[in-house]
Amino acid sequence: MKKLLLILSFIFSSSSLIYSQVGSACWREISAGQNFTLGIKADGTLWGWGQNSNLLGLGLGNLANQNLPVQIGTDTNWLTVSAGTVHSLAVKTTGTLWAWGNGQFGQLGNGVFNSATPNVTQVGTATDWLKVSAGNRFSLAIKNTGTLWSWGWDFTGQLGNGLTTPDLNLPAQVGTSNNWRKIDAGDQHSLAIDASGALWAWGNNTFGQLGDGTNTTSLVPIQIGTATNWAVISAGTDHSMAINSNNILYTWGNNTNGQLGDGTNTASNVPIAISFANSGAVTLYIEASAGQTHSLAIKNDNTLWSCGFNNQGQLGLGNLVNTNVLTQVGTANTWSAISAGHTHSHAVDFNTDVWSTGRGLEGELGIGSNTAFNTLQAVACPITPLSTNEIKLLKASVYPNPTKGMVSVNYNLENASKITLRVTNIQGQTIQENRMDKSSGTQKDNIDLSSLSNGMYFIAISNATETFTAKVIKE
Repeated sequence: MKKLLLILSFIFSSSSLIYSQVGSACWREISAGQNFTLGIKADGTLWGWGQNSNLLGLGLGNLANQNLPVQIGTDTNWLTVSAGTVHSLAVKTTGTLWAWGNGQFGQLGNGVFNSATPNVTQVGTATDWLKVSAGNRFSLAIKNTGTLWSWGWDFTGQLGNGLTTPDLNLPAQVGTSNNWRKIDAGDQHSLAIDASGALWAWGNNTFGQLGDGTNTTSLVPIQIGTATNWAVISAGTDHSMAINSNNILYTWGNNTNGQLGDGTNTASNVPIAISFANSGAVTLYIEASAGQTHSLAIKNDNTLWSCGFNNQGQLGLGNLVNTNVLTQVGTANTWSAISAGHTHSHAVDFNTDVWSTGRGLEGELGIGSNTAFNTLQAVACPITPLSTNEIKLLKASVYPNPTKGMVSVNYNLENASKITLRVTNIQGQTIQENRMDKSSGTQKDNIDLSSLSNGMYFIAISNATETFTAKVIKE
């Protein structure tokens, strides 16, 4: 439901997180929760808007709803963020894990049940966290070792640890595998992709949302089918979406409101190839996001499509009519990423600008009003206040990330300077190092990582007084 939105810039890659170019970018990542939204700007600052009165999900230290993006703290080193139903998770570039919001079932991972914090708070002291996904009162995370961790509510086995009780208030490893690559937490079920490209699911299966051909709940991860070419996953409330490396879109689970997009309202306990469902020709997709009872998708021509429940205008079609077929939203073909909340939706264009549609009662659209809309509305890019210790190199960006080879590094220099560009592994060993004389202004350098093994690396840009470091994933 609260899908991580990966912002793409000038060249699109369906599986890559792209850091946009200096001076032109706004948002790097967006995640839509229940009735609120979180985002990371291109400068690494964290922002939130929407309901905060009882969710505490914005991390602002108060209970005030916000209908415009508001900066959360002053840090400029946020790597990734995930908005859940009533809590939020984030990871910094330092590899530290952070949580805030409602912790009734231990979903904050702070060792306490029935707790709540309106402030962004570090979870433990580990510095090897890489990815997070906040579900409905439970949490999933992957460390840079490839291990999978979970905590929080475990009523239907959504933690994947073989138990339904007790709930966990501290992160605990799921199994022993160190090959996990992608995760997504839904309402009471979870999806994951491992290093081989295999698809896994666990938790509640009442509507077949696990996709294993049964309606039996699983307390541990089970492989769905035998394919090993899955690339994109998204877990909604009780339906699921996935795209393989051939850009074929599949959906399964509850279909009461047409959220599977197959032209019916019949549930399916196996993945349905939507790319073939409604026409004789194959339709290719590059992004998918499952909300509460609606779905969003982007085709490979960068057009935006939606289906399912539409009571708040979350489909963006200009009406409040449900549809069980993926229907194009507007006519633009400049969409790069999407994030479906419970009853609101976000889409990002090539300029990394965010657009919103659907429920807006608590300001979750981020447009400065508390009104619902059934068409896409522009979210103004907020201005980041300069902190007293901000350095010029913090305006650097590294993209694409993850990458299969070449990485571009953009940065600004106030004055001519000697620059060191260094690549290190997670043990701190230097892999590559270049020293260059640079003039003032915007600079761009390319780094070839194609010969390196898959894993996490750090790219550091330094002059005599400043250093900018980015964590990069080589796939």
